[in-house]
Amino acid sequence: MAKNLDPITRLSQACNPTLPLEPGDDRYVDCEGVRGSGFLEECVRCFQRARPAEPIVRGFAGHIGVGKSTEMLRLKERLEDVGFKVIYLDVSDRETGLDCNDLDLPDLLTFIAGEAAKQLSKIGRQLGITVQSTLFDSLWKQLCEYLSGKKLVLKFKEIKAPYLPLAIEIKNRPSARAALRNAIEAHSTSLLDALRDLLTIATVELRAKGLLGLVVLCDGTEKVPRRHLADHGMTTHERLFVNRAPQLAGLGVHVVYSLPISLIYDPAFTQTVQTFGDPCPPLPMVRLRSDDHGHVTPDTPGMKTMWRMVEARCRYAGVDVTEAFDRPETAQYLCEMSGGHPRHLVMFLRSAANALDALPITREAADKAVRDYANGLLRALPEDYWDRLRKFAGPTNDLPKDEPHLQMLLWLYIYEYMNDNVWYEVNPVLRTLAKFNQAD
Repeated sequence: MAKNLDPITRLSQACNPTLPLEPGDDRYVDCEGVRGSGFLEECVRCFQRARPAEPIVRGFAGHIGVGKSTEMLRLKERLEDVGFKVIYLDVSDRETGLDCNDLDLPDLLTFIAGEAAKQLSKIGRQLGITVQSTLFDSLWKQLCEYLSGKKLVLKFKEIKAPYLPLAIEIKNRPSARAALRNAIEAHSTSLLDALRDLLTIATVELRAKGLLGLVVLCDGTEKVPRRHLADHGMTTHERLFVNRAPQLAGLGVHVVYSLPISLIYDPAFTQTVQTFGDPCPPLPMVRLRSDDHGHVTPDTPGMKTMWRMVEARCRYAGVDVTEAFDRPETAQYLCEMSGGHPRHLVMFLRSAANALDALPITREAADKAVRDYANGLLRALPEDYWDRLRKFAGPTNDLPKDEPHLQMLLWLYIYEYMNDNVWYEVNPVLRTLAKFNQAD
């Protein structure tokens, strides 16, 4: 970070809430001990112990912004450390990804196929091997001819990797999206077979080099919004993650998909669990209470972890944490208002810093950062949700599985925590609103 910038600018730049942290980033803080989740190491062991001919498919669920992408990148590093090669792709990437607001299996399979071809080509050059599938290459030619016959001309042919031009076309041409998807659906079985053939050949070549094989990490799919599809009689989540689970599990290599947290509370998701053969445990919030009945204090393990996040951001910016805030209670207030949600803490830090001309961050600036977010929630919250939310003013052990509660979980009005047992609690920012505190 440029040292010629003033301290408050450096701190603001160190707090980009949408940026996943790469392995080795000094801003990273390990939250494993205060989450109750051992997903990363469990996943590594699972893939290491699996038979080569019996690939494992896992889901990785959690609230948006809780740190799944950062953990996925750490998983990639760990898998490569133990001897796997990894294809990592982010379907939600603004520049190279897909339209998650309208995502279906044809888009996803095409994108995975294109990214697999591109990344395996690079891996092949690094290792001195050739990863090529006649079936994979032949189908791409057939698809292009089929599209041409349907008067669907691809505009991104300059992209050398096969299949990626089609994935980009689906994203950038909404008016042609249905026709393009129909064309892929007509070849969906062949596409899955061709993709599996490519990945299987890659696995064989990698194992011949003494490596353990290949893993695909598919990130960003948890950002698919939950909507009812009247024409299909199901939700968008059911369409992609339940009805298409056999295809998602059919790549022939180890795969991890990120999943929306509300999906794992959908009764239909049990079908996906049976198909994947994995319970898909979520990545919970950092629990700020000592347990589900304890008080939030600066001394609880979770609050100390959030404080370390604040320290790490200050240290990265070259700012002493004691000089960054008017008093420690100001930083602790932001930690508590985050509810153990890492992205929200970083968001509050940047918002509070940007409300001032210079450090330290004052309690007034911290209050404004929280209030701005609270007002956004106030404007967006459906009127009939308020009474339901008030029932989660304190820790609650049960979450109804109806549509409003699943949406509240997905939209971050309700947080999930884990301390051996699961409990739920309202987003603490909502407690600052007068409307939330009104009597029923």
